[in-house]
Amino acid sequence: MNQLDKNQMRLIALIPAVLIFFSVNVIGQTFFGGLRLDVTEENIFTLSDETIPVFKDIKEPLIIRLYFSQSLGELSPQHSVYFQRVKDILEQYESLSEGMLKLQYFDPQPFSDVEDRAVGFGLQAVPLGDVGQSGYFGLAATNSTDDQEVIPFFNLERESFVEYDLTKLVYTLSNPDQPKIGLITSLPVDGGMIPGMGGMGGMGGMGGTPTPPWQIMDQMRDFFEVERLDSEFEEIPTDVDVIVMAQPESLSDKSAYLIDQWVLSGGKLVMFLDPNLETTNNPMGGMSQGSDLANAERLIKAWGLELEQDVVAGDINSAVRVNAAIGGKPIISDYPAWMNLQMDSLNQDDAITGDLKNITMATSGILNIIPDTNLNIRPLIQTSGDSMRIPLEDVATMPDVVEIFSNFISSGDNLILAARVDGMAVSAFPDKYVETENNEPESDTENNSNNVLHIKESLNPIQVIVVADVDLLADRFWVQESNFLGQRLLIPTADNASFLINSLENLTGSPALSSLRGRGQISRPFTVIEQLRLNAEQNFRAKEKQLQARLESLQSEIGAIEIKQDGDGDPLITEDDQIAIANYRADLLSTRKELRDVQRSLREDIERLESFLKVLNIAGIPVIFGLGMIYMSYRRRSFEKILKIN
Repeated sequence: MNQLDKNQMRLIALIPAVLIFFSVNVIGQTFFGGLRLDVTEENIFTLSDETIPVFKDIKEPLIIRLYFSQSLGELSPQHSVYFQRVKDILEQYESLSEGMLKLQYFDPQPFSDVEDRAVGFGLQAVPLGDVGQSGYFGLAATNSTDDQEVIPFFNLERESFVEYDLTKLVYTLSNPDQPKIGLITSLPVDGGMIPGMGGMGGMGGMGGTPTPPWQIMDQMRDFFEVERLDSEFEEIPTDVDVIVMAQPESLSDKSAYLIDQWVLSGGKLVMFLDPNLETTNNPMGGMSQGSDLANAERLIKAWGLELEQDVVAGDINSAVRVNAAIGGKPIISDYPAWMNLQMDSLNQDDAITGDLKNITMATSGILNIIPDTNLNIRPLIQTSGDSMRIPLEDVATMPDVVEIFSNFISSGDNLILAARVDGMAVSAFPDKYVETENNEPESDTENNSNNVLHIKESLNPIQVIVVADVDLLADRFWVQESNFLGQRLLIPTADNASFLINSLENLTGSPALSSLRGRGQISRPFTVIEQLRLNAEQNFRAKEKQLQARLESLQSEIGAIEIKQDGDGDPLITEDDQIAIANYRADLLSTRKELRDVQRSLREDIERLESFLKVLNIAGIPVIFGLGMIYMSYRRRSFEKILKIN
């Protein structure tokens, strides 16, 4: 067969191959179009099992209108890819809803009715450079009663939270009747005013600077109806499903008694207590200590827990890096009292914390389980074994971060920071509180003044969650704020809000929303490098502080010699003084050199390991791959030779 015949045969063989290719694609699209394979580590393209009931339980028709300008996609391929992901998720929602959710797509052209409708919904326009031309990438959803939810613009910074945002939107529209949360707190969670700051000029300090509501409140109100209760409330509304108590300072005896009886009668509760509250309304950023939490602590003791006194928790493995100073010189140091706790510190067997990635806490208290308690107490959040009980006075007002870090000694204990309590409990008020005309408690009666039976022991297992930190609810410890074309953009940096929402969802028994959070957000640090850095820096900081103190001492000694004067006011420096100054200065130079050597050696081990990893990734992996290909090629040739011989 000549070369021409071979080429013809190849062309003829190519025709059925092309036909088979197109046939397989048509058949696959027809019969297996809904089949998906997600090979990403966190299954970011697969809906969470817990979210599926949200779409199967939609009770009224919903219409979702997705607006995307093709001109935006042409200028920004990232937005085009993001649009495809949003579209893919929404199509899965539509399929799961069994006809209750309708999806519509629109490309808003300039000066068109579609653009007018998008603007009417409140979508955010993005200028595209051309005169008068704008791009849109947003969503508007409505239900049968004309309620509407809008995402003005799908910002790339929130892409890892797209399933959260979309599912929350659908859930809000399809569940108008939300569980009710009673909130008891002494904190300005709904915003307030910092007195003496800003205000109108010339008013002598009157007025103030408004503080925005905490984002945790927006998160709660997305899923629940929230009602504020005064710390001296007279009764608990009958329609409250769960009570949240956050730093309930000066809780009256009667209010504490009502909480006690409510829990024993089957009410659910989440309590946040903090021995060192760093989030205050103080414009100078001071910390709140000595809060009157006596009645709150009395309650948790009845539930088998006690707040350890005069200490806060520290964890060297979870320490947050903060700005600090040594001798007036700014540095960055690990602060063990501020902890970014990862998955190994979160109870993976509990529905509340099982799918969380990290929680940030600041000078958290420590919960101890009371010996011989009959209640079932399960830690939800705890430190690693590299923990330490830090004296409360060390973190008050202006903590010496470097001192705390340098003097850190691991206790080997896993300190409990948050716990779930259930089981049969007894009243914290065994001599039942009853308010009389003289406002004195009355004991040993069967009924209180309202003729309500006193509950000495719960009829059913109680359900309570206790957290020894309140700062985790504050914005600065879990959310990062930015501005996008005048739109306030909030990016969670930790799962603090998800922890609270999960707790409330779990206690209310409403449809599971625990998976509605960002996926792909977890950082993956080099743990070996991080441990090397931590050990080296801890040794370095201690040595650096000693040398810094030595430098200050030498400078003081030199200054003390030079300021001596005779009776006429002229400097008086003896020969011995000159020798001493020369020795001090030589020691000073030597100490400075030693300090530089210590600073330079801090990263030597880390840089060596980093260099090794870079070489391995840049050169090693391709070399290994190349050797593998050479080996496969060799094996193939050997196999062909065997076939020819046979």
